[in-house]
Amino acid sequence: MKNKTLSNYLLTLTLLFVLGSCNNSSPKKHSDTSTSGSITVSVDESLKPIIEAQRAVFEALYPDAKLNMVYTNEYDAINMLANDSARIAIVTREMLPTEKTNFDNRKIVPRNILVGYDAIGIIINKNRKDTIFSIAQIKNILSGTYTTWKDINPTNEAKPLRVVFDHAKSGAVRHLKDSILNGAELAKHCYAVNSNPDVIAQVEEDVNTIGIIGSAWISDKDDSTSSSFLSKIIVANLIPKSPETAEAQTMKPFQAYVALKQYPLYRKINIINPEGRYGLGTGFASFINSDKGQRIILKSGLVPANVPVRIIKLNND
Repeated sequence: MKNKTLSNYLLTLTLLFVLGSCNNSSPKKHSDTSTSGSITVSVDESLKPIIEAQRAVFEALYPDAKLNMVYTNEYDAINMLANDSARIAIVTREMLPTEKTNFDNRKIVPRNILVGYDAIGIIINKNRKDTIFSIAQIKNILSGTYTTWKDINPTNEAKPLRVVFDHAKSGAVRHLKDSILNGAELAKHCYAVNSNPDVIAQVEEDVNTIGIIGSAWISDKDDSTSSSFLSKIIVANLIPKSPETAEAQTMKPFQAYVALKQYPLYRKINIINPEGRYGLGTGFASFINSDKGQRIILKSGLVPANVPVRIIKLNND
């Protein structure tokens, strides 16, 4: 009888253990807070220099926080949110309606936070004499209407044009297609490499190549990497859309011209945050949007969304 009682007791304990294990198999809630824990953040690679600066300061202030950055193209950066592979995404556009469908099905409303502005830079080899382009010329180059350097300038040799950009799903190219080509595809002489540094290297090596990069890679003159890149290539001047009212007849993607929205290829920096709680993703987004984070953007040569940029006009007199 004692053995039977003991067996029943052991059986009851076993059942309780199994039931407890089943209950514990349900998904765990995130344990991170706004300043601690570990998450993945997906980022458009063209924004890497400024976001790395933000990450470094944030992790220094909050040593219990670990941000695992994935630098990729903007399409995959947003797609990582839908797959729960990243907590927030930092890109240069808002989500498309088709990209919101996954969140709509889960009754999640991702927040879009504007934190700053950057620009698309057009770069050329240091040996090129053609350093000024109009938007009409850029359109002809990208569409294939122009195929040689002689098309740009009759004094040039008829060397074939080549245009390089960072990725097949590049946010910079998407912006150019939307704003200049009215959605049309790029010409055959336009092709992707792997990253913005690869674009710079390609332009440095080939006098006939034009590069398309994010200005974050060349905007911070106090940064050794940015200064090194600027020493290898020329940043082309663009003619503003309304030169009669602009501060200059031609302009590079300088901070002041982007702040005034006169540089023709400026764009927004957005954080897409689907977190429904105040977790580490929201904490990092709030930091970038705070006074400290905005001043990091300002110092980098880009334009913060929430800190005024002081523009001083100097006269030659």
